[in-house]
Amino acid sequence: MEEYTFERLWYELSQGYQIQYTYMDNRYQLSRVAKNCYSQELLTIKEKSPHPRFAMLTLKRVKELFPYMENIEYRVGL
Repeated sequence: MEEYTFERLWYELSQGYQIQYTYMDNRYQLSRVAKNCYSQELLTIKEKSPHPRFAMLTLKRVKELFPYMENIEYRVGL
């Protein structure tokens, strides 16, 4: 099986895909909003969770998170 690379993730985000992934036992959805601007939505809603439900990220932050992303899936944006 081919290794999923950051370059592929970045390309798929630029093509309008939404990426869903697991990070620290939480499920998130990542999508591109504008150049160097990405929205991250928390899909796993837990009571008393310290994680923000929505966040805006830069490409640099997405690149820092990439090695820790697990169970990466993508879908076509709406």
